Amino acid sequence: MLNRDTVSSEQLGHLGLVAATIRELGIIERIDARLELNEKKGGVVSYGRRVAAMVINGLGFMNSRLYMTPHFFQDKPVAQLLGSELDAAHLNDDSLGRCLDKIAEYGVTRLYSELAFEIAREKNLLSQRLHLDSTSFVLYGRYDTEEAAPGIAQPDYGYSKANRSDLKQVMLSLVQGGAANIPLWMEALDGNSSDKTSFQETVRRVQAFTQSIHGMPDGLCFVVDAAFYVPEQLASLNNVFWITRVPAQLNEAKVLLNKPCDALTWEPFDANYRGSVHETVLYGIPQRWVLIESQQARLRELKTFQRHLDKKSQELIKSLWHLGHQVFQCPDDAKQALKPLIKSLKYHQIHYEILPVERHTGKGRPKPGAQKMVIGYQIQACLSTCLERVGAKKETLGRFILASNQCDSSLLNNHAMLQQYKEQSCVESSFKFMKNNAFELDSFFLKTPERITALMMVMTLCLMVYNFAQAHIRQCLKEHDEALPNQLGKPVQNPTMKWIAELMNVIAVVTILTNDQKHRVVTNLKPVHQQIISYFGQYALEIYGLAAESARGTGFSCLAIEQNNYKNRLSWCET
Repeated sequence: MLNRDTVSSEQLGHLGLVAATIRELGIIERIDARLELNEKKGGVVSYGRRVAAMVINGLGFMNSRLYMTPHFFQDKPVAQLLGSELDAAHLNDDSLGRCLDKIAEYGVTRLYSELAFEIAREKNLLSQRLHLDSTSFVLYGRYDTEEAAPGIAQPDYGYSKANRSDLKQVMLSLVQGGAANIPLWMEALDGNSSDKTSFQETVRRVQAFTQSIHGMPDGLCFVVDAAFYVPEQLASLNNVFWITRVPAQLNEAKVLLNKPCDALTWEPFDANYRGSVHETVLYGIPQRWVLIESQQARLRELKTFQRHLDKKSQELIKSLWHLGHQVFQCPDDAKQALKPLIKSLKYHQIHYEILPVERHTGKGRPKPGAQKMVIGYQIQACLSTCLERVGAKKETLGRFILASNQCDSSLLNNHAMLQQYKEQSCVESSFKFMKNNAFELDSFFLKTPERITALMMVMTLCLMVYNFAQAHIRQCLKEHDEALPNQLGKPVQNPTMKWIAELMNVIAVVTILTNDQKHRVVTNLKPVHQQIISYFGQYALEIYGLAAESARGTGFSCLAIEQNNYKNRLSWCET
């Protein structure tokens, strides 16, 4: 007889895909090979499986923070996901805390970089271009400011990219590259670290690390934001190519940015961009500067500039009105009152004259022929716009400068230089993903800097698994000329893993007890689910209880699914 005691269910959803990707990347085995479990002290769950559990939690999109992993797995098929006879009780706070301590003891950056570059080399994901950026994560709680061990991030106050200067923070420096944009390098930095110094230190460490990697592409080129460009420090970077944005505050940059168009030789890149190349040498470093002009950026900046110009005009008119109603003791006082206003002018001109104020000073009605006395002076002024300056400024809007020490345009042409810099957004998207409310990794509640630093490595592993899985499913769809329905039911070949998680949210594992026998069934599997699962190979088929014969071909293959009516395939979501 079926009742609440004989029937139970566990939420599986997309977590099987996450677990399959973890197995495909060999994360558990690679960590276990480096972090040895001491079974004599009662260790049951290997460190690799503990990390895998935290990654599955982090990619669960259930608003469950990583420190609540034990609670997260209470209604999940743990053994099915982690590949051994485990249950949620094994993944308790003490177990996960000891795992974070072990990671910190081994070396957070060391462990992650060894895993990432090993995986990238095996999956052929290494490339010459590496994108570097950093972000901050706020901390809640009190942390001592004692000096931390090497490689451990020290919580401290600093420039907050989250606009929470009242809280301590830690910094995360990330290097991404390759076709899947997986993070290849991560560093947890002190909360008060500066990008102007940390970027160059990170580049040196990555360069030194990659020199020992067999199969690493030659001529690594780092793409970094403007904070990297500190001319007097760039000379210390040997045998490293870089692409970065030149800070507009540099005197040399100001001259180039404000050059009129007719004084420049332009090379059109596409309908939006054009560039002007300039060779320069700063602090003994030969560089290629490319002045980029974007038409779309120019239109945006024109609107902003005109809005600021109109606002400034209104402020000046108001100030002149107030000054015009004041009476000064002498002309010099009037000029002194005008001086700060005139000094602030950039695109306006003030035409003024100082007139005496004459009045009868006696009491009562003045006698006929009585002379008026000068009692003070007033300013009579009018405001005009300096059209020449405004026109010159408008001509230079929408510009920025890219710099590289790769001066050979046959190896890196100007358009490719721009394209590489635009791909810097991949790191920014990764940080946005980490700070997303669904991911719940924008703030920490751990007690020690060691565990905070180790947890940042787990976060980066989450990003690696997410990006790899997303790139893989998109590649499968293109290779097989197939598609999946998007939120509107239209076929697409570039779904996000976040949307895949939404699609598979209804999948569950039902356990039925009959005659002392346990039957486990994966329910709510629709054709679209089977298609998605088949892309993730044998591991995923086993987790979701699908026969290996149902896959077409070998490896990561696809099931034969009709692609005619996508909206009908989404009907199960609407009922």
